[in-house]
Amino acid sequence: MTSPVSTPTRPALNDMTIFAGVLILITGVLHLLTAIAAIAGRDIFVVTQDQVFLVDVSAWGWIHLVIAALIVIAGFGIITGKTWGYLAGIVMASLSILDNFLFAPIYPFWALVIIAIDILVIWALARQLGAD
Repeated sequence: MTSPVSTPTRPALNDMTIFAGVLILITGVLHLLTAIAAIAGRDIFVVTQDQVFLVDVSAWGWIHLVIAALIVIAGFGIITGKTWGYLAGIVMASLSILDNFLFAPIYPFWALVIIAIDILVIWALARQLGAD
């Protein structure tokens, strides 16, 4: 008797995977839009009790641009069913949450929307990895 040759298994590409992949791609596009708006040179005035600060958000724009590129790469990895895509998706969604938490004072509603999407992505990917 010969034993069957085991082949490495890939995560199953099911509805949850497609859901997570599409959501993370949407997050990547939202980061790209944020980057374009911030790099365009918009300055924001921050008023405190004693002073007024002029904040240049173009540095945040470049950060969002890099994150957008990495998120899109992870999204394509997820949609194609690569294990590294799942792990990269969780890492990038976590990094996106941190980035948007720090970006929230500048654009609170926009940041909260992206954070909510990132939480859904992490939930979907973790559930999918736990099922495999």
